[in-house]
Amino acid sequence: MMSGADGISEMTRQWVRVLESRVGKDVASVEVWSLDDQQLPAAEPSTRFQTAHGSRLRFASFAFADGVASAAGTLVVAMHLQLLPVALPLAWRRARLLPVLMGIEAWAPLRPYERWAVQRAWKVAAISTHTVARFRAANPSLAHLQTTICPPAAPVLPAAASERIAGPYALIVGRMNARERYKGHDTLIEAWPVVCRAVPGARLLVAGDGDDAPRLRGKAGKGVEFLGRVNEPQLAALYRDATFFVMPSTDEGLGLVYLEAMAAATPCIAARGAAEEIITDGRDGLIVDAADRDSLVAAMVRLFMEPDTRARLAAEALQRVDTEFRQTKLECRIRGLLELGES
Repeated sequence: MMSGADGISEMTRQWVRVLESRVGKDVASVEVWSLDDQQLPAAEPSTRFQTAHGSRLRFASFAFADGVASAAGTLVVAMHLQLLPVALPLAWRRARLLPVLMGIEAWAPLRPYERWAVQRAWKVAAISTHTVARFRAANPSLAHLQTTICPPAAPVLPAAASERIAGPYALIVGRMNARERYKGHDTLIEAWPVVCRAVPGARLLVAGDGDDAPRLRGKAGKGVEFLGRVNEPQLAALYRDATFFVMPSTDEGLGLVYLEAMAAATPCIAARGAAEEIITDGRDGLIVDAADRDSLVAAMVRLFMEPDTRARLAAEALQRVDTEFRQTKLECRIRGLLELGES
């Protein structure tokens, strides 16, 4: 999908924008195949779009549409590993396959036909070294494949809503799905009474929704507020006014929400793992052991109580995004990966 709020959707949008910018230079045309999207969000008029309306059979048929004509010169970028086998008919007609390893979908043992498709890839890219390590651990027979790290750019949010949000508050943004409890909502809710004893009046604002939200709402106590889904100007305002962002997730492929917060000059607290490829502990944010509740509480209390520390981390976080995670950096990474020319 391209229209979702998840990391794969955002990464897909970013890649499509880069490829669209190369049309007329070293890219002849761009075509997007979607399993679920009803329309292509914010695309160039010349980009061709096909949707399967949720039908995997129809999605698979897209690769057969041109019969037996040669596909030499065609590049197929698969943003979800489980959809890569759909492109095999094009590979047989000399198209180049490029799977991008994102997160948990790449951390499980591949089925035989998925493994076969990856083995026939022209190149393999990944969102983080953490994802590469998890992929290789789950698929040791593919550990020899060379993989290029291509992290995303920080998502660009619209102007923040003008109304200020009263603090102090910590912010977490993310889906609350029963299958994704690794994001750390339970950990924060359980720790919050301890935080409130040290910082009276401190709030935890929870943005997002999902099938696990009712359970979490029932579990939460005083000082925890659930906002549900928010629009992008509201989200930008939440980042802008937050005392800090915290998500002690143990299974992120990278963590685009950290980049969103850092781009708003908001310091982050994250758990060890992929987030360490974005955040340097003590320099532009804080890294904790997700299993160490005392360490997490101490980090949150510290940022509530130390405005000078927050200001220093926030400035460094913004500098990190400007240096490494702007759209121009992603364009350079994709050009190098695809062996395209200069701008």
